[in-house]
Amino acid sequence: MKSGPSFFIAKQLLAGKSARSSRGKQTQSSGMRGAILGIGISLIPLVLVLVVSNGMIQGITNRYMETKTYHLQIALPAVLDELSVEKGRAALLSVAGVRGAFHETDGMGIAASAAKTKAVLLRSIDPGYFRDRGTMAYLKVLAGEATPDGAKSIVLGGSLASELHVSIGDSITMITPSGSSGALWNASGGADQSSMADYNPKLSIFKVTGIVSAGYRDMDALWAFISPDAGARILSPDFATNFFGIKAEDPFSNSLGTIRKASGDAFEPLYPEWFERRLIRTWPEIENNLYRSFGTTQSLLMLIMGIALLIAAVNLGSALSTFVAEHRKDIAVMRSTGASDSLIRRVFLQSGLITGVTGTVLGLLAGLFISVNINAIISGIEWILNFFNQVFAFAAGRPFVSLKLLDPSYYLEQIPIVINFGEILSIAALSILLCIISSLVPARKATRISVQELIRKS
Repeated sequence: MKSGPSFFIAKQLLAGKSARSSRGKQTQSSGMRGAILGIGISLIPLVLVLVVSNGMIQGITNRYMETKTYHLQIALPAVLDELSVEKGRAALLSVAGVRGAFHETDGMGIAASAAKTKAVLLRSIDPGYFRDRGTMAYLKVLAGEATPDGAKSIVLGGSLASELHVSIGDSITMITPSGSSGALWNASGGADQSSMADYNPKLSIFKVTGIVSAGYRDMDALWAFISPDAGARILSPDFATNFFGIKAEDPFSNSLGTIRKASGDAFEPLYPEWFERRLIRTWPEIENNLYRSFGTTQSLLMLIMGIALLIAAVNLGSALSTFVAEHRKDIAVMRSTGASDSLIRRVFLQSGLITGVTGTVLGLLAGLFISVNINAIISGIEWILNFFNQVFAFAAGRPFVSLKLLDPSYYLEQIPIVINFGEILSIAALSILLCIISSLVPARKATRISVQELIRKS
C-alpha cells in the first residue's frame, strides 16, 4: 500500500475516529494534544530568545559602530600634517560604498570640576562626525550643542556631566600629559629624575557647551568631545591615538571586505613611507571581545532553549507510545485486512510527523507574534508593575519610584525586531526532525502487536 492511505489513516487515528470509549463515543488522545502543546510551548521561548537577542545585538552593535568604533579604522602616525589628512580623507571618500571618513585623535585626560575629578577619554573629531546620519541617530543631545565649537569648547557625556556636577556654561579644568614618553625612563628602567622634573602636565580650561548621550552609561561616563584645534593644542602625540574612522553604506554586508581592500589601494600610493594594510581594521576586529561575548551569550541561551525542545520531542515519543497502546485493536484490524509492517510503521511515523508539524507551526506563529510585539508587552508589564508599586508606596507612606524594565542607560530603550527567516526555518526543521526521531521507537512497537494475542485477550 502507498503512503497516501497511511497518511489518511494517521489523520483518522489522530482525530479519534477509530478509537472509541466504553460508552461507544469517539475519543481523542489527550496525550497527543499535550504533545502538540508541549512542542509549541517549547518553541515560543526559543523563537523569542532568537529574535530578541538578534535585535539587541544588532541594536548595541549599531550604537557602538556609529558612535565609537566606526565601521572601519585606519591607524595613522602620531603626527600627520593637515594636508596629508585632507588627502587621506579625499581618497577614502572616493571609495565606492564609503559614506563618511572622519579624522579622530584620542587621548586620556583628567577632568576636574569644583565638585570632583574624573579620568576621561578626550575625543578630538572632525565636525562632520556630528552631522553624520548614523551619529545623529544614536548620539542624542541632552543639552546645548552636540558639536564642540572653538578651542575652548567641550561636549561631555551625560553620565560624566552628572558625576562632575556640571551643566551648560560651567567651566572645567582638563589635565593632559605632555612631553616625550621616552624621556621619562633611564637605561636601567627606573624613573629619570631630571626628565620627571621637566615633565609638566597641561592644564586647560574648557567651557561646557553641550551634553550628549550614546545611551550607555559606561560610554557616557567616559567621553568628552573637543574640536580638532583643541586636540592639536592639548593632546600630546606621545600619549594620543591618531586614526581615520570610516563609515560604510552597509556595514553588515560582505562589501566591507571590498571597502577594506579599496581603502588600502587608495592609501598605499599616498603614504608609501609608513602605510601597511594591517593598519586597517573592521568593526568586528576592533571590538572582537565584545562581539564574541554577544555570540557566546546568544549560543548559551539557544542551547538552553534547545534542551527544552528536546524534552518536548521526548514527550512526543512517550505520548505516541501511549497512542499506540490506545489503538492496539485498530492495529489488529489493519493486520487482519493484510496491512504490512511497513504500512503500520508509516501510519504511526506520520502520526508523529503530523503532531510535530502542528506543534511546530503553532509554536513558531505564537513565538513570532510575541516577538514582534515584545516592546508593547514590556511596556504593558512595566505599566502594571508601576501601578501596583504606586499603590503599595501610597499605602506604606513612602515615595514612589518608577520602575523601568529597560533602562536606556544600560540597555536599549526599544528592542529592534530582527527576524532572520533562515534561522526560523532551521528551528522548524530541527523541531520536525526531533519529532520524527522520537516517533521511530513507538512506530516500531506498533508492528510487534500480535493479532492472535489480542483475540485471545478479548
